[in-house]
Order: sequence, then structure tokens, then C-alpha cells
Amino acid sequence: MTFALRQLAVVVPARNEERLLPRCLDALDEAHRVLRRTRPGLEVSVTVVLDRTNDASAAIVERNTLATALCYGAGNVGRARNFGIRSALRACGLPPAAVWIANTDADSFVPGNWLLAQAEAAEEGWDVMVGTVEPETSDLTEAQLDRWFAAHSLRDGHNHIHGANLGFRADAYERLGGFQGLALHEDRGFVLAAAAAGLRMRATDACRVQTSGRTTSFVRGGFADYLANGIKV
Repeated sequence: MTFALRQLAVVVPARNEERLLPRCLDALDEAHRVLRRTRPGLEVSVTVVLDRTNDASAAIVERNTLATALCYGAGNVGRARNFGIRSALRACGLPPAAVWIANTDADSFVPGNWLLAQAEAAEEGWDVMVGTVEPETSDLTEAQLDRWFAAHSLRDGHNHIHGANLGFRADAYERLGGFQGLALHEDRGFVLAAAAAGLRMRATDACRVQTSGRTTSFVRGGFADYLANGIKV
């Protein structure tokens, strides 16, 4: 049975992101305001998974009227994403085919059209939408920026995968069994599994997300290491 889109469920894993989380949530609030202009009846939820977090992030989420915080202790982004998605699906109580899961990160800032682009992907019949990201330029040296833009094609049809800008139908998520419980590249594993399963995927630059250009993080081999040292991500 086919269901019309009824809810966008945004999931944001976070680990001690009190400095950047307010801007992340402000950006999601603005994207929600943009969405309501054309789709006022579409429900939106934001679930922030505080994964092994001991800073003030919970208080920041509590002050936001759209977001809900969940505490989690795995210290693993793949498991944290799964925990947030499954919690959001239980909370909404809708058939999975009527729910679109929109993923970003707590150190990232979505554009105003981000939720609208996610809704449009769902309405057009895509199973997975893979968006682009770019680092915040003020955080990086000229050499680091040159390395980034030389290695990334920011256009429709790109071949990059970032959990900070990823969406999919909840029934596609369930078909694939969710994210692998990986501390790194769980987003890549999910998208490659979707491709192998023959799901309909859209690679787009229509809603580019800006992410922190910091060069240190909790995880070795990830986005920050790429910016600092050119390690492939």
C-alpha cells in the first residue's frame, strides 16, 4: 500500500556539541518555517540523540520548541542514528511509508530550503536523497579549502556521501535494516547498501549543508581529519 507523506522526522546525533548545537537548531527552525509556507499540514519532529554527552547540550535542546533530546551511551554514531530514528518512528505512530527521515549533524547548519527539498524528494518517489556539504570557510586555511574544493564536485549527480545531508523513506530504512553500528562511515555503508538493493536514489546539490570546518574531533579518520590532513572520507 502507498501512503502520502505525513511526517518529516529529523534525527541529529550529538556528542558534546554545546558550542555548535544552538546554530544547528536555529537553522532547523528556519527550515521548518520555510516548509510551513507551502506544506502547513506536514508534521515535523526533531530528535537530538545526545550520545555519551556530558556538556550543556540537553539544556540547549530543552529551550528549543521543535526538538526533543534523547540520552544514549554507545559513543557510536551508527547506533546513535538508529536509536534516534527508531524512537522517532515509535513516537509518531505512522506507517513507515508515510515518514521521511532527514539526517544532519549537530555541527552542521542546514539551508532554509532543506526540509522542503527533503519533502519534495519524498513526494517525487525517491527512496534516498544524498545531499552535498561544504565546510565553513572561516575555520580553514586557504590550502585546506583548496584541497576540499579540488576533491568535491558540488553539483547534481555527485558521488559524495555525508550523514549531515541525507534523507530516506522510513520503509526503505527498515528494508535495509538501518545503519551499521559503525563509529565511522555508517552513512557510506547505508547508501552503498541502498544502491545494491536497487533503491531509487537522488544525488543533489539543491540543499547544500554547511558543516564545521574544525580539524579535530572525537573520531579518527572522519571529516575533521580530511580537512586537517587530507585523509580520505
